[in-house]
Amino acid sequence: MRIFLDTSDVNAIKKWLPVIEGVTTNPVLLEKEGGSIKDVLELVGDMPVNVEVASGSMKGAIEAARASNVVVKMPLLRPDGGDNLMLIQELVSRGIKVNCTCLFSLGQVMLATKAGADYVSIFAGRIGDESKYYKDTMKDCSYFVMNERFSGIDEKPYMIVGSIRTVTNVYDAVEAGADIITIPPPIMERLVMHQNSLATVNDFEAAYNRLSS
Repeated sequence: MRIFLDTSDVNAIKKWLPVIEGVTTNPVLLEKEGGSIKDVLELVGDMPVNVEVASGSMKGAIEAARASNVVVKMPLLRPDGGDNLMLIQELVSRGIKVNCTCLFSLGQVMLATKAGADYVSIFAGRIGDESKYYKDTMKDCSYFVMNERFSGIDEKPYMIVGSIRTVTNVYDAVEAGADIITIPPPIMERLVMHQNSLATVNDFEAAYNRLSS
């Protein structure tokens, strides 16, 4: 399982570089957090950087993919309700890596996989908003993707679980067998912190200081 950091905040990326293996961004994050794709690319080296472009935009996807480690995030659906399956297939045929995103069901994951997407991203938190069975959806998608990968001639696709809102979402994604979990910085902070760890460290530190005095 790999961790991608879900942010455009360069300072946050710097902080978590020792434990992350990629970065995901989207227009909402860029608008909210600032930063730039160029800055992110310069910081992370060869790590994959997932960059979202306008739905259905071949030109935008080609421009975004100029860097070899860019993965183009392309939604399965267009705003008009149509789909981007043909576009995903065309991008893949041009050697552009595609993360088919905004997926909410096994059916969508199946179609994105068959279109050739390198990554398929399901939105755990948002699925959980409308169904208490969101863990079952993650497990079903993970099982399908794993079978597709092992039965194919290459190692794709990989399943990304995004829309992480709680630490429990992270643990559920691990249990479901996600290949990648894309985690926002605030949730990373909660993962690293545990009050018992902090209390124990302070006990040890106090004992060390007493012995040293």
